[in-house]
Formats: sequence, structure tokens, C-alpha cells
Amino acid sequence: MTKEQSAILKGIAILLMLVYHLKTIPGIEGMDGFVGQTLRQATYPISYFMYVTGYGLYIAHSQNRLTLKYLFKRSLKLYIALWMVLLIFVCGLGSWLYSGKFSLQPGTLIPCLLGWKWDYCVFLWFFLPYVLATFCTKGLYWLLDRLGIPVMLLFTMCMMFACSWLISRYLDSWLIWNTWAYIPVLTLQMLFAITVGASLAHLTLQGRSVTCNWLMGKNVLIILLLLVAVLIRGQITITVAKPFFAITVTWLVLHINFAKPVKQVLMELGHKSMFMWLAQGFIAVEMFSEYFLKLHHPALIWLVWLAITYVVASLLMPVHGWVTRQLRLG
Repeated sequence: MTKEQSAILKGIAILLMLVYHLKTIPGIEGMDGFVGQTLRQATYPISYFMYVTGYGLYIAHSQNRLTLKYLFKRSLKLYIALWMVLLIFVCGLGSWLYSGKFSLQPGTLIPCLLGWKWDYCVFLWFFLPYVLATFCTKGLYWLLDRLGIPVMLLFTMCMMFACSWLISRYLDSWLIWNTWAYIPVLTLQMLFAITVGASLAHLTLQGRSVTCNWLMGKNVLIILLLLVAVLIRGQITITVAKPFFAITVTWLVLHINFAKPVKQVLMELGHKSMFMWLAQGFIAVEMFSEYFLKLHHPALIWLVWLAITYVVASLLMPVHGWVTRQLRLG
């Protein structure tokens, strides 16, 4: 998987994320029918980000760059992005336009700044488990090199199944109220997708192709296969199916010969996906949902949501880049 393909996959993931979260906009209509439910099942985006992360970190591991210092700098860059988004939407726009909506008391603010709580935006549940999962990669990749891909895929898959079972059984009654237990469960659940990405990198570094020559560039056939996969996924509601469906989509996407304009758009979205991911919940769910509902049609809401989120990310990224350069975070 090249850097271009990684960026394209992240671009696709951010498009899917906004589709997946459409139903969470308070008062939205048109997402309860067959099409809405199918899209909801087939657009879960987290696995794609984890594949790209697992792939990239394994490349760093193969180059002996995956040190604690490297992971700390990488995580600090993520935290700075989170703090920028919270500063603008919680301390800035939130306090100005929605006075009293967001508590700035230390008991709420500090855990949210750390990613320990997600009181300001429920979509931020992903942040701290993701950061912790990246720190787990040092041990994970050490085991991968020694035990091999099949053993580690089986091991992390069993962990994912166990964590998914715990979440399905105890989320509302216990886990959601005990962050000290919920965060580790979410972290361990992510390791399977990271291992999939790392396995892809491992095979690539060995010179072994994970694509099929006969399928490469046959876009019409690939799109038909993707549609079949989406329809099948729409009928399977179990949580553990998410990463396996994402593996199928990722494998098929690697075979697509994208037209140059499409490639450029997806890569641009991929490069800005971090800020788009952090900001999207505040823009249409936590703060401005009443304005989005005036657009009525879910497709139009999605398009405007995408455009605004992209603009916000475009404004924040240069500032983030300047701050991280000043701190010499690379």
C-alpha cells in the first residue's frame, strides 16, 4: 500500500464516517428505511483508519523508528489537534453561541482534554483508545515478527471477539459508567484492525503482493463487487462483522484505477481526515443541527456537512503544522 493509497483510503473513510453519523443528527429523517439502514451498517469507518495506522507504524517499525519517543511525539500532535478543536468549539463558539451547553468546570474540562471523557462530543470516544493502541504496537509488532502473521491475527481476533462481547453485554449497565474499564476494552478491540494493517505491510516488505493482477483496474467489476458486499453487510448486524467487511472493501479499493480528479479529491480529504474526524461531531450534531435540518434531504445534509468540515480542517491544519514545528514534533 503506497502513501497515495493510504491517503485515498483515509479519504474514503472520512466520507463513510459522515454517512455513518448522519443518523445521529437530532431530528434527521430519511435514514430509517432499507437504504438508510444498509448504509448505516456498511459505512462504519474506524477499521479503515486502523488499517492505515497499523500499516504506517509497521513500516516505521521495520526502519527501527518505532520508539517510545516517536510514539510520544505522534500522540502529542494528535492531542494538540484535539485541544485546538475543543478550544474553538467548546471554549469559543460553544460559550458564545450556546452559553451553558458545555461545562468548563475542571472536573469536566480536564478529562475531556485528556480524552478520558467525551462529554463534549460523543464521537471523541475513539481518541484515547486509539492513542493507547498505537503505544501497544511496539509489543504487538515484536510478537508479530516472532510468532508470524496467522498466530497474531488469530490472537488479536479472539481479543476483538471477547471485547465486542463485553461491550454488547455490559456497555449500558456498567462499562459506560466505568471509563477505567471501558477504555482498555476499546483499546484491545482495536488491535485486530491494527494487526491487519501491519500484516499487509509485513507482506509488502517481503515483496509479496496482496492484490490480484487479473482484477487490477477493472473498475466496473470492482464497483459491482463493492455493491454486493454492501448489500450483504446491510443484512448482517453483528458488530464483529465490521472489520471483516472493511478488509473486503480495502482489498477491492486497492485494485481501483482512480481517475486523476477523483484521486486528488480523496487524497486531499485523506490528508485532512484527522481534523475532519475531530470536528465533524461539533459541526452538525452538538451545535448546529437545527440549521442542517433545514436542508431536509440526507444527501444534501451530508454534502454540506462534508464541505463545512473540510473548510474547518483546512483552516486548522496550517496552525497545527506551525505549532508542531515550533515544538519540533516533526
